[in-house]
Amino acid sequence: MRNLTLSFHQFFFKPVDQFPLVFLRISIGLFGLLQCLLLSSEWFNLYGVNGYVEWFISYDLFSIKELPSIVGLANFLMPWGVTDNAVVVLITSIYVGALIGVTLGWHTKKMLILAWLSHFMLCNTAMTFGYGVETFLHVGLFYLIFAPCNFYLSLDKLQGRVSQMGATPEAGFIIRIIQIHLCLVYFNAGIAKMMGDDWLQGEAVWYVIGNANYSQFDLSFLASIPIIPKLLTWWTLLVETAFPVFIYWNLTKRLWAINIIFLHIGIGLLMGLNMFALIMLLLNIGAFWWQIFPKYWIKFKTSCITTERFESPILS
Repeated sequence: MRNLTLSFHQFFFKPVDQFPLVFLRISIGLFGLLQCLLLSSEWFNLYGVNGYVEWFISYDLFSIKELPSIVGLANFLMPWGVTDNAVVVLITSIYVGALIGVTLGWHTKKMLILAWLSHFMLCNTAMTFGYGVETFLHVGLFYLIFAPCNFYLSLDKLQGRVSQMGATPEAGFIIRIIQIHLCLVYFNAGIAKMMGDDWLQGEAVWYVIGNANYSQFDLSFLASIPIIPKLLTWWTLLVETAFPVFIYWNLTKRLWAINIIFLHIGIGLLMGLNMFALIMLLLNIGAFWWQIFPKYWIKFKTSCITTERFESPILS
């Protein structure tokens, strides 16, 4: 029993260097800003009162009324003469400003809370347009709220607001929780796919390749080599379903880390879901690569931090 308790504590609370969480803080902050830039021309069509889905429809049918949304805030501010579009601009400004603060590591925790809350309000306003990108961006922001992620490359450090050391049990715990979350996501995705005959029969990838709504390239020549899309279909099932086991097994963890990277690159290239692929790549790199590729990670950290004293991460 004592050994079990020690193993549990070692797995969840062994001090780990903050740099993986710093990487996630900066990369997720930049990702959110990039997404805002890419959507800027359609922003009011997505979130405005008279957008693609008007507020009276989205609020009644799709939004969770008990939770914050732009529509709810606009209704609250209406008696004070605040227009609907002004509320959209207000929440957007808070969101973008908070993401900049997150990226720079300025009053990091407060900026993360603001970014998470304003992002939630945006998502709860235009839920019909949401998919995995919004979900995992939101998850990343949520975990970072509780994470020590401003010890490196932050204005908080430069301005003396950081007192924690680089390696902390809190950092180790948050990283483990993110790892477990990703394991559950991939395992659940693999099991869900197995419920469909098209995946078990090896036809799912071919359906994606042949679907004009997704396919980015003319791969019709694969019709004469059906074994390739079949193998890719079964490879996807194996990579996702076995991920929780093989990402931790020393003999396979590097292979599985590379496999999951190729899987998301394939999703981005073949289906055009580039932003979804990117957010999943960032989460995987931040959660696992410090542990799986320690030599390369230390070199990466050294190249990022050239003016601070370098400390090797405590790896488990």
